[in-house]
Amino acid sequence: MLTRGTAFAASLTAALGLGYAGSRPAAAIETDGRFLADDVRVERNDGELRAVTVEPTVDLRWVDFGGGVASIDVTISAALVGTPGFDVLFDASVADDSIAVETDGFDATAGTASLTFDRLDVTAIGTHVTLDDFGGDLAPGESATTEVELTMRIDVVGTQDETVTTVETARFGVTVHNPEGRATTSGRANTDAE
Repeated sequence: MLTRGTAFAASLTAALGLGYAGSRPAAAIETDGRFLADDVRVERNDGELRAVTVEPTVDLRWVDFGGGVASIDVTISAALVGTPGFDVLFDASVADDSIAVETDGFDATAGTASLTFDRLDVTAIGTHVTLDDFGGDLAPGESATTEVELTMRIDVVGTQDETVTTVETARFGVTVHNPEGRATTSGRANTDAE
């Protein structure tokens, strides 16, 4: 399931107190127009997980930024669906070393940037999404699915004080299965007579 929302806020300024007439700045996350997360499944004999990770990749597009883009700040958070509270997994500028950025530059009024983030373990950062929320004491043959909501907020700040915020949300399920034990027997009777 996917929810998508974009909020726009612009502060338009011009030299000498003259009014500015033109387009409003805009920014959007482009991943075929959507931010997606796939369900995952794991089989463990003890019915427990070691980690739940995400490694987001995002294509960002901006238009109508008069003097180009001054900064791009990203916040990624995770929450359990139906449970209050969330954990902030990442909160930094694209200048951070944990984001790989491919772009032709931020000086143009319109442009794109591809952002690739380092792997983030959603269970190891805060207190709202932990390993205890996934599977746990599953009896042999049992499965449990936990829904996670991942939210990405990107603030694009222009050199002329324009600010545009885009927020994308995606849900994914984590299914843990504890398979039933199996045993087989083979051998030989090694019969003999004397």
